[in-house]
Amino acid sequence: MNSVALDHLMADVAQLDDPQVHVVRRVVAQVRGSADAGDAYSLLGTCDEAQLRQIRNIVDSMLRPIDEFIDPQSNLVSHAFSAEFKARLQAHHGTHTTPLDRLAFENALAASCRVEGMDVELAPSKTTRFWDLRVNGDQISAKSTSAKGIKLHELHTSKLSEAAWIQDCRSARMRYDGTMKLFEEFLGAVQRWIVLRAFKLRSAPGTLVYELVEIPMALVSAVRGLGVQDFSSDAPRIDVRDERGMTLQLVLDRSDSKVTIQKIPKDRCIVHGTWKLTGEYSGPLIAG
Repeated sequence: MNSVALDHLMADVAQLDDPQVHVVRRVVAQVRGSADAGDAYSLLGTCDEAQLRQIRNIVDSMLRPIDEFIDPQSNLVSHAFSAEFKARLQAHHGTHTTPLDRLAFENALAASCRVEGMDVELAPSKTTRFWDLRVNGDQISAKSTSAKGIKLHELHTSKLSEAAWIQDCRSARMRYDGTMKLFEEFLGAVQRWIVLRAFKLRSAPGTLVYELVEIPMALVSAVRGLGVQDFSSDAPRIDVRDERGMTLQLVLDRSDSKVTIQKIPKDRCIVHGTWKLTGEYSGPLIAG
């Protein structure tokens, strides 16, 4: 990149807001192998062509329009949180054509909570069961999905947990006992369940939508109201309800040895924030 192009890059960086600039500085430091993000601008002059193209793509992504909506009642997402989260979404799409995966989402969620002044602690291991980070004392299960055929009005988890024990269950009582044990462990370990959904709308195929949705644990705890008779099938697919109606559908899949939760009504969840990135994002398939 010649000096004129480098000057243009610096001029575009100057148009960014503080969280975006912070992310750009961090990227520059990373590609140059430096621990000092504050010295990032002087490092730009030492970047090779490939590194500068990567940084140029990130800056261009950050300059694209993005619409955001924050639930004014949210106890998680504020303007500071959203600014950091938005910058990380844009930086990701400067170098990727696919949405944030689970690990990138966890990192973005942790960083955004820290900016908000929350106390954040990552799970001690990537194999820690059920929860991924602890925020202000609450253990959070963080999931992301860009699955084909996302339903706009329902949430679906590809897998709540591996459950090899399903293979050994030969009675309704065994399936019931195994399921109740699993959910008691899950509900004991997780205080908040947060899902990042990414999809395109039919009405705006060039726009990639991210939704940050919290599934209230009360919906999950309704599973405790099931009885042994609900597990009479070898492969139960159980509609779980409470006094307000449907909370979720519980599926025990013997073929894959996993427990899945699906058909969670979104209108019973909390949509903390929505971000719409415009431009030609390849992203996931259109939501239905």
